[in-house]
Amino acid sequence: MNTHKIITTVMALQIGLNNLIELKSINFFKQNAKLLVGKTIDALTEIEVKHYDNFFNNKEDETSDVYEVYENFVKQISFVPIYDCENLLKMYEAYKKDPKSMEGITNKILR
Repeated sequence: MNTHKIITTVMALQIGLNNLIELKSINFFKQNAKLLVGKTIDALTEIEVKHYDNFFNNKEDETSDVYEVYENFVKQISFVPIYDCENLLKMYEAYKKDPKSMEGITNKILR
């Protein structure tokens, strides 16, 4: 099995589950969507119990840290207009080619 895919998927589903529960609690969903979201929450809760809780019980600090980083990434990237995503992908490609240079450029810009 591909451990990275499992961890990434479980983290993404956990963030999705938490967001759905929050939206459900403020009655965001109506009619059919409300029923579907309820079923989705049930299904995701099963995955949470089987996988996320297992990660958390075995490596609590690491799981919390990874979750926090991933959740922050999802929140931040969701603010990027879709038409700017191509530029982010180009920056990521540059980072993959030369991480040290990209870190230097990033640190220079963020000062």
